[in-house]
Amino acid sequence: MNTNEIITMIDLYFDGELEKGNEPIMFSLLSQDSEAREHFKKMNALKSVFATSTEQFPSSLDEKILRSVSNLNEKQTAFFINKKVFSTITYSASVILLILTIFFYSKSEEYKVQFFDLTREVKRQNDKLELIMNALPQVDVSGSYFRTKQIIVRPNT
Repeated sequence: MNTNEIITMIDLYFDGELEKGNEPIMFSLLSQDSEAREHFKKMNALKSVFATSTEQFPSSLDEKILRSVSNLNEKQTAFFINKKVFSTITYSASVILLILTIFFYSKSEEYKVQFFDLTREVKRQNDKLELIMNALPQVDVSGSYFRTKQIIVRPNT
């Protein structure tokens, strides 16, 4: 058997999962392999250190833990109330902004209608001015400005 298989058996032994019939085989293989013996010694030392380091927790520790949990719950409850107030305020602000948006949108629609009406009116007045300009008779402009310093405008009729 190679060293890796023996190490696997040692790990199973310390985990308590090695079958009772394989224990004598493992110990006989340990006598033949020095690397596996070193691994067994390290695992045995680790197990003994772990066994001595486990201590019973004092009963007052449970009480301290429970008190700290209750204090955290009280703080979270107060924070939760602040969240509710903040949520209410933001919801109210959102509703107010929505109402203002609808109001200003309706006003902009009114201004758009007024703008179209004014544009139509200006176009109509422009057409009237063009008709008036075309209805006047043509005129001749003659004269020499430099000599007489007069301009004579006469209609062609």
